[in-house]
Amino acid sequence: MTAEKLHPTPHSWWEKAYDVAGIGVGLPIAAAIIPLLEKVGLWVFLEIVFVATLAIYFALTLLVAPLRRQRAAKDAQFGIVECSIRPGPKSLPPGFSPPAASDKRGWIFGYAKVEEGSLIFQPRNAFTGSTIGEPVMLADVTPMTGGLRTPAVAPWYLGRGHTVVYVKTDRGVIEVGGSIAGLKAAGIYPADEQKDRL
Repeated sequence: MTAEKLHPTPHSWWEKAYDVAGIGVGLPIAAAIIPLLEKVGLWVFLEIVFVATLAIYFALTLLVAPLRRQRAAKDAQFGIVECSIRPGPKSLPPGFSPPAASDKRGWIFGYAKVEEGSLIFQPRNAFTGSTIGEPVMLADVTPMTGGLRTPAVAPWYLGRGHTVVYVKTDRGVIEVGGSIAGLKAAGIYPADEQKDRL
């Protein structure tokens, strides 16, 4: 069965700038203040670049956080959540290959929606947030208890505050990483774990 593509709310311009800034915000700062290098020396110059980079990135974080919450709330109204999956060796359908990753055991970033017991997963571009590739549908979705990992391993990679849950599907067990609110909205947060957290 072919899954219909998901259409999440597009990332705002500020969010895209923030994601790109995470890679190289220090480079334009260093270029802008290069005349200071001869006056203050290399180590002081590097300290200035480091502190200025942290300050700008922190300011961008404060600006972007409410925009991300608004976008996530809009998507949640349609049952769409931003998350990552890490499939088991045989859980992807034949012919499906994760975008930009040759290792099928790596995390794939995207959006998910659960409909009638099936999980539809749509990969996304890591920087722009736009959907890419073809969606995959996994049937007979059942969250597993006892496998919850909070906070997620490698939070700098999956996202701060993200949780990883194990989900049984018709193609085997997959790992799904996302916010607790998002995983609950998608219906893939284990019910027993919910009781423990009340």
